Amino acid sequence: MDERNVGKVGIFWLVQWQGRIRLLSASCPIAEGEPYGDMITYGTGHYTTWNRWRKSKVAPLERGIANAFEYEEWPRGRVSYCRNTRRFLLLCDGKIMREDLLSLIRGAFKLPEEQVTVDGDPHYRSVENLA
Repeated sequence: MDERNVGKVGIFWLVQWQGRIRLLSASCPIAEGEPYGDMITYGTGHYTTWNRWRKSKVAPLERGIANAFEYEEWPRGRVSYCRNTRRFLLLCDGKIMREDLLSLIRGAFKLPEEQVTVDGDPHYRSVENLA
């Protein structure tokens, strides 16, 4: 796999908004990610990204949602890349572990399905539910 052309690392949320599930994300190509041990990850965290969206003048959907909720209320997760195994690691709230939602995330991050390991993470626990 050519790391320059396939997949992105980043953070995401799935939010029920105006009758639909919306994927909000912040990401970058692997080559622009930050090394973290054997992993390459997106450098900015959920809290900081959410607060930036609250003030955004160019992301009205994100701004509206970020101002209506706290960052930890909706299911969220992170996509990282392992340099040793050459696989993506998708860590997320257990509420996201549905094929329709995982497919949405894989598509947005341009992740080859056969190169992704999905796992839950107790750090990502939300109070809101998705339809």
